[in-house]
Amino acid sequence: MPFSIRVPSLITPVHCITQTEEPNNDTAWLALLLFEETENPESKIITLETLKDINIYTAKFPNFSLESGQHEDDKVIIIDVQKQLLEKILPTKEDLTYLAHVRQGTDAQGKLIGDELAVIICNRLPQKSGRSIVHLVSLEGRYNNNGFDFQGAGDNDNIRLVSLKSWSFSCIDEKQSFKGLLIHLNREPSTLRLPQVNNTEAEKYLSMGYVPLPHFLRQGGKTFSWYHSPLITGNNPNNNITLPIRTADELIIYNPDNGMFDVSYSAAWELGRLLALQSKNLSVSLYNWKRTHRQSLQNIETHLPVYNQPNTELPESIYNWFEDLSLLKGVPFNYLVPDELMLPVESIRFFYLDSLWIECLLDGAFSIGRVTTSDHKHDQENKTNLAVNNYPTVTGFLLRSDVVSGWPGLLVDGYNEDDTKKIELLRMERLSANVLIKGEIKRLDIHQKPETLHFGLDWDDENKTFYKKLKNLDGQEINKKVDNIPWKDSEKRVIDINSLTNRIKEQVDNSSSFTSAQLALEMIEGVEKVRFIGS
Repeated sequence: MPFSIRVPSLITPVHCITQTEEPNNDTAWLALLLFEETENPESKIITLETLKDINIYTAKFPNFSLESGQHEDDKVIIIDVQKQLLEKILPTKEDLTYLAHVRQGTDAQGKLIGDELAVIICNRLPQKSGRSIVHLVSLEGRYNNNGFDFQGAGDNDNIRLVSLKSWSFSCIDEKQSFKGLLIHLNREPSTLRLPQVNNTEAEKYLSMGYVPLPHFLRQGGKTFSWYHSPLITGNNPNNNITLPIRTADELIIYNPDNGMFDVSYSAAWELGRLLALQSKNLSVSLYNWKRTHRQSLQNIETHLPVYNQPNTELPESIYNWFEDLSLLKGVPFNYLVPDELMLPVESIRFFYLDSLWIECLLDGAFSIGRVTTSDHKHDQENKTNLAVNNYPTVTGFLLRSDVVSGWPGLLVDGYNEDDTKKIELLRMERLSANVLIKGEIKRLDIHQKPETLHFGLDWDDENKTFYKKLKNLDGQEINKKVDNIPWKDSEKRVIDINSLTNRIKEQVDNSSSFTSAQLALEMIEGVEKVRFIGS
């Protein structure tokens, strides 16, 4: 298909558009004109004085008087378009009635919120090859009862238009579109791990998400040890570690079969401790709360009076900090993805969150003030121990793709078995597209925001023709469509908007009150969605 199925559109706050002063005229006075690169008229900046002087240029423009607040030295941008081209791409007066509407958002209760937005739609499809240029032009006073007033211009004469805004774009290759980028993502392997190797012993570790990393020993020696991040390849059945502990060394696991250490949980614990110490407010607040809590228990044990006891309730700031940490907020990215080969460019990787890794991380942070044996015992007995993971089963994915920066408003929906019930989203981090979902993902949908507006037609690839699927007045798709889209100029891909509207009215709502808003509802393109299904 050598052209796009979407027409350009512009959205702007209503208050940014000065209303026309033509009495009893409800026709839109603004229009979007699309030009191909070979048709693109030159933009010029002139003064209103020059625009008024019809004797110094040959392009056709109607006489006008300055309005209140205007001055002859005010500058405007103009374009001159040959009549034979403008005649083909310009909307008719009837078309203009349907090419602009006003929309406003609603909240969950259906109450109107936000500013009113004016939406202006173009009547021409762009080509896929080459650059397209769009001008928002003023058509105020340019139409009479017979249509646009060309003022007796010949085919090769120029018609002058005032351009209020312009932009250019190119229709990108399908592989670089939202859907194309997601469909062509690297999905092998599907989990966060290094590429497969022929070494059986090494592959056993790599398949579980381990990475061999340099390990500098306390005595000054150097070796390599295994490390895995909290983002592992499957649910971790390992629960043979007892917390709390006093030092990170207690969590180093030695495998006598291969003579290598596993430092994953030790690194998690030490990281938690360092993150807590890094936050002065957190470390001081946590230490003071522990001291107050311990003193309160000692008073009870020694049968001292319990009145006027200090408040030992856990401060909300401490609770929130640990809650965020359990969702890996603040954890350096290299602890999550220790080797770039695990997450290549244009790839997606799914993972389980290792709850034991998280508990070691939390215990390291909670170890502030845990110095003596009695401190350790107190943390063991403390019922308010924050080093407990509140989310036993968490899954997620990492997405490294141009789609993250190109479509910053993308959304994700995760499902378990039931397609109608979404799994709770715990965290979505734009910087690295790191998403955590409560529960096990069986299906994942990535899509744009539903309110993202695109207007256009549908394409039948088999018959190489355009058509338009229709919706009812509630916006739900129905089993009706308009075949054989009417064209004002098929070669230029200019849609006959008025005829298309009449065909839609015949099938959806054959009433005289059919408005531009209803046409916009029919022309809105559905949001693109790509689904990933777990095996």
